[in-house]
Amino acid sequence: MARKKNRRGRYEIQEKKASERKYTSYEDVPLEDYRSTEPEPSNITGKFLKVFLILFLSVVAVLAFMNIDKLTPDNIAHWFQYDLLGKTDGEGYPITFTGASLNTQNFDLISNVPVYCSDTTIAVLNPNAGKYQENQHSYASPALSVNGGYAIVYNIDATGFTVLKRDSVVYSGSADDKIYAGDIADNGVYALLTRSDDYLSKLTVYRTDNLEKYEYSFADYYVNTVSLNHDGSRAVLSGVSARNGGLISVIYILDFTQDTYMQKYEADDTYIYEVSFLNNGNAVAVGDKTAFFINVESGQKKDFSFKSRTLTNYTLKRDFGMLLSLSVNPDGRECNIITVSNSGEIAENIHTGEKILSMDINNGRAAVLEHGKLVVFAADGKEETSVEVSFDARKLRYTDHRTFYVLGKSRIFKIGI
Repeated sequence: MARKKNRRGRYEIQEKKASERKYTSYEDVPLEDYRSTEPEPSNITGKFLKVFLILFLSVVAVLAFMNIDKLTPDNIAHWFQYDLLGKTDGEGYPITFTGASLNTQNFDLISNVPVYCSDTTIAVLNPNAGKYQENQHSYASPALSVNGGYAIVYNIDATGFTVLKRDSVVYSGSADDKIYAGDIADNGVYALLTRSDDYLSKLTVYRTDNLEKYEYSFADYYVNTVSLNHDGSRAVLSGVSARNGGLISVIYILDFTQDTYMQKYEADDTYIYEVSFLNNGNAVAVGDKTAFFINVESGQKKDFSFKSRTLTNYTLKRDFGMLLSLSVNPDGRECNIITVSNSGEIAENIHTGEKILSMDINNGRAAVLEHGKLVVFAADGKEETSVEVSFDARKLRYTDHRTFYVLGKSRIFKIGI
């Protein structure tokens, strides 16, 4: 090829005959000769970025609107530190928990990840078995209660307690009297039931700044269970007493804007194990012979008698209602699972034919833990799937509709189905 200047002073490339061609270094050719003669395209990349940015911001706006109650400075900081930057790693499950013993009542989920309180340690784990936090304690008889993103650990028959979130200890303190029950709302308001010199029991409710919000004393019953509603404005409690030589239980509904109880229900010859305020404002309680559902606004109470069956296990779920494992055999075999919804209706009656160690429910799908097996039942009560688990598995908790955390004798497992 040869170069020849045109009238505008620019070089043009002229084709030579094959016999006239010589080797030419590209260093001798001006840069403009390499430019494409095709017309330059419009700024497609810029338009694409604009469209992508608009779609991205729209998705973020929708997610923010759907989770507006969770967009707190703490949650945003946690997402940045732990989820985005990966502050905690972990080597995967199963993991051996810290401590010599861990009661099943002291294993649960906080912000959808495992939290436990062993005989020596309070710890929160991440999805890959790393630790968000791990704190030693000196409680002789610790008890754990969790609600959403908050948890409280208290020392039964002593005065110490600790309030924590997923990433940190919020407050550690001491009550004026010995504690025997406690609970926390999902906004951080917490309550302690204590013994009193002047009354059989005393409820004290604390604000998030740990100042006293409300107090109520009980003179007729030993009140020994408490559950707060979602915003810490009400509580359901139960207690026991004796009447005419027999046992009688009571359920109280308290509103913290009122000086006296809002509702009161008595049940003869029944001992109540646990109560729970549900997220929709109703309340449930389970006893040794009967379970109870209370529509708090209407005051209507519904009883679910076990009749000749034996209660072998139960789970109270704030976002659902309650699950009851009932057996026709005193040894706990051949169990049926009764699920009672947050509107007080029996959702399912599931026959398992096995002894039930633990139960949970997610989006209508009940999961049960049997010896060496985890079984999931569909919303219609039919077995959907099952998976083998360790024979020392004692308690399960749903983290999402296909994943569980399972407590064993010395380890914590993560099970997918």
